[in-house]
Amino acid sequence: MALARGPEEQILSIIDQRLLVAPKRSLPSGAISNVFIDCHVFVQRDDCLREVLELFQDQIHVHELELDNPRRLPHAARDFLLNDDGNGSAHLSLYLEDDLVIDDRSFVEKQLWFLERSHHKAVLMPHRFERAPSHGQPRFFVDGPIDPSAFPDHHRPLEAAARGCFQGGPEIVFDLASNPHSGCFAVSQAQRRWIQQCGVADDGFVGPLETVATFTVLQHFPVLKPCWPQRDFLCLEHAHPSYLAYRNAF
Repeated sequence: MALARGPEEQILSIIDQRLLVAPKRSLPSGAISNVFIDCHVFVQRDDCLREVLELFQDQIHVHELELDNPRRLPHAARDFLLNDDGNGSAHLSLYLEDDLVIDDRSFVEKQLWFLERSHHKAVLMPHRFERAPSHGQPRFFVDGPIDPSAFPDHHRPLEAAARGCFQGGPEIVFDLASNPHSGCFAVSQAQRRWIQQCGVADDGFVGPLETVATFTVLQHFPVLKPCWPQRDFLCLEHAHPSYLAYRNAF
């Protein structure tokens, strides 16, 4: 929800304990002044932190499901995202696993820029990292290369497959990802309609979570990520550090 921003913001005046209207933001060329988010959270009815969800009750829509197989919860969230008729006016449809944190305030602009530059024929994924406990290694990137035999024919890992300049900045190089998984995906309305027409697989890529978060788009589009030297262009945090144990296994 921190990505949302509207036309008017406020400042608390400590001196006289009143609210001031903040001056209009100075934004770089190409930046979006207003970002409105319609957030839907899917939970298994008896297996959720209800007291936490209630803290955000005015900001989110909670869907409580009773599934015979709770491992199908990601599929239900994805299917709603792709097929919701009320989502027709959205410029971007974003699926996120529940343990991801986006700190990049330009995340939306970068996704929309990439989708437009690629003419909606590719998908951009961020690099995903965990925060390591050591100060010497503050970030641990968890989505390194995997066996490419699992990929469809239209996606073959390739360095420097595309490049472009975002908002007049330095040139960014993008690779056809050697690991397309990031626990999320973002698609435009044109891509969403294409996926609706062609359908989606419910399995076939690693496991249920990976199938939903990655194969939903990978089966239709090539997936790119920023090249490794420019990984900071698009990152997000895997806040449940389940990969850190691998650092001690080698």
